[in-house]
Amino acid sequence: MTIIKNQRKLYILAAVLLVSLAGLGWYYLSTASVTEEVEATEPGGEVPYSTLIDSTHQYYNKTLCYDKDETINWADQQTHAIELVNEIRSVTVKSETVKKDFQNARELAEIVSKEKDKTALLYLHRIFHDLDKAVNHYKQKDDFGYTYTGTGKRLFGGGVNKVEHYLAENKK
Repeated sequence: MTIIKNQRKLYILAAVLLVSLAGLGWYYLSTASVTEEVEATEPGGEVPYSTLIDSTHQYYNKTLCYDKDETINWADQQTHAIELVNEIRSVTVKSETVKKDFQNARELAEIVSKEKDKTALLYLHRIFHDLDKAVNHYKQKDDFGYTYTGTGKRLFGGGVNKVEHYLAENKK
C-alpha cells in the first residue's frame, strides 16, 4: 500500500514538474526579446540608422514618459515629427523588417506633423522603443511588440497590427 502511495506521489510530482517546465518555456518564448542581426549602413558619411533609433527613442522618453504625455508640447513634437520624416527618408537600411518599421514610423510622424494626434505619437514612441531594444540592445524589460524587428509580429501580430490598422483608418 505504501508503495502505491509513493508511486502516486512520484507521478504527481512529475506532473507538477512537467507543467511547471512547460509554463516556463511558454513564458520564455512569449516574452524573450528576439534580437535580429541588423546592419546599419553608412554610405557617404550618413548617420547610421541605429543612431537615429537611439536619439529618437531618447527624445520620446524625455518628452513623453513620467506623465509628460499629459502636457504635450505640440509645437515641439510637430517640429520633431517633420525632422523625423526627413531623416527616415534619407537613411539607408538593408534589413527588410527595419524598413517596414521605418515606413510605419514615417507615416505616423506625418500624421503627428499635421495633427495633434496623441495615439500616433504614442505608437511612434513604442516603435522606437522596440527598435532600440532589437537593434541597439536597449536594456529594458518591457517590449510593446509594435515592430516587425524583434517580437512584434511573432505573437499574434502584436502591436504591429494596431499600428497598421490605425494607419489604414487615418490615411488621408
